[in-house]
Amino acid sequence: MIGFDTNYFFTYLALVRRDLRVIRKRFRGALIDAGVQVMISVIVFGGLFPTMGVPTFLISPLFVGSIAMQLMFIGVGFGLRNVFDIKFTRFIDYRMTLPLPKRWLFASYITYFCMEASIVSVPPLTIGIVLLGPKFQIISPNWLLFIFVYLLTLILYGLLFLGMSLYYKFEWFMQNMWPRRFTFLLMLSPMFFVWYRVYEFAPRAAYMMLLSPLTYTAEGMRATLIGGPLYIPGLYCAGAIVFWIGVFVWFVSEGVKKRLDPV
Repeated sequence: MIGFDTNYFFTYLALVRRDLRVIRKRFRGALIDAGVQVMISVIVFGGLFPTMGVPTFLISPLFVGSIAMQLMFIGVGFGLRNVFDIKFTRFIDYRMTLPLPKRWLFASYITYFCMEASIVSVPPLTIGIVLLGPKFQIISPNWLLFIFVYLLTLILYGLLFLGMSLYYKFEWFMQNMWPRRFTFLLMLSPMFFVWYRVYEFAPRAAYMMLLSPLTYTAEGMRATLIGGPLYIPGLYCAGAIVFWIGVFVWFVSEGVKKRLDPV
């Protein structure tokens, strides 16, 4: 059994502190971006959708799905920065020379992503709920489970896009990632709609969506934040996300071997 090494832990903390300084420099811009997203979300979900005839009970799950999709786009940016670094900047070479096992090193990458994604996504979520007012219907939320599912979602996205940036070559990532990977993940997930609604008229399509990890992020956040019978239960989603996190940990390790440690 591998013991806990405090030297590794403090080196990891030093990397996290460095990342916090980077985040502080970007903090103002991130808040401005979040403010723009709140404004657009309120216009779309609070004004445009009801005018188009979208039922009020669907406003809240569609809004939460948009937040889950936003986390995916933040992950895409995270993956792009990493793949450009591996191809051109090679700052990762410096980090690889630190007296730190790779699991600690890449844990710092995931920690950075979780902090950055939280700053960008939490304000639109919380302020958007307040501004949507009665249009955002909450039935029976489970706040503790929601926080747990939200944190698992951040870790899952961080691992997914870190793994993609490590596993695939720069040219393949830039040319083929969207059509061959992201399209399937995004379109075969109920971010734009509710999973049970699909199940009612197309059960086979709904079962196919269970193969996408993004299904459990969107449905898990809906089930725990909104509650009610229209969503996949939050505990099931949390368990599925934990499973996919394990898969993506393996994916990252394979990417490290392929791109950074081929011997």
